[in-house]
Amino acid sequence: MAKETSYSPLLLFAVSALLFNGGWLMASFPIFIFFAISPLFAITDRADNTDVAWEKMEWALFALITCFLAARAFDFSHTVSSLVLAILFTLSLIGQVWVRQMLGPRVGKITILFFWLATEYLLLKATPENAVFLADALTLEPQWTRWNIHTGFLGASCWILLTNLFVYQSFLSKNPFQWYWIVLMVVCLTAPLAYSYTLETTPISRADMMNLYSGKTRMGDVTYLAQGELVVRTAAWLSILILLSTFVRNQTTKR
Repeated sequence: MAKETSYSPLLLFAVSALLFNGGWLMASFPIFIFFAISPLFAITDRADNTDVAWEKMEWALFALITCFLAARAFDFSHTVSSLVLAILFTLSLIGQVWVRQMLGPRVGKITILFFWLATEYLLLKATPENAVFLADALTLEPQWTRWNIHTGFLGASCWILLTNLFVYQSFLSKNPFQWYWIVLMVVCLTAPLAYSYTLETTPISRADMMNLYSGKTRMGDVTYLAQGELVVRTAAWLSILILLSTFVRNQTTKR
């Protein structure tokens, strides 16, 4: 079993909700979004130590409801869609707990990244107009992601998630404050940002992504048009492979 964090789920929920509010409502400087998901990683540690994958996960659900409402500036006409989105992304966290319970402790938190990005890809394919993506938090700071002609608009979602993973490992995991995780966290946050400022390319916008997936074309951006949203498409395939192998392992164990 995973060693539990010493922080209560209520505290983790509160910190995550506050950081989500800061990340979305301070859109001109959305730095808090790079820290807001890390408490949810810690909540999954508590679920690891229960018999069912979804126990304790209501705290993550509440935080994500806050997240998607904050993304819409607390326009409560979007309450139902925010709840639906929160449930879908909570399932990403539950999926990691279930896979870990089936395959053992070697399954790391990076599985959450695959499941979360795969969920974003499914939303992009199904209801893109109503979806909220983590990358949307950086809309007012396009100079931060000039590199994403190669990764797609949702490559920024991967950057946010990966930084949050290193924040969790640095401060909220069972062995916090190890220098190499802190270094990785700082590098992950700053290196793509610094690299972006060295480029003169035009970053892929949400509108560009929508045009691609609605069948419209845009002159130029040959790399993006050829690869599409490569990051989330790859995550979707990896998620399918992970879930299939977990299902097979589960069925084999039962026999």
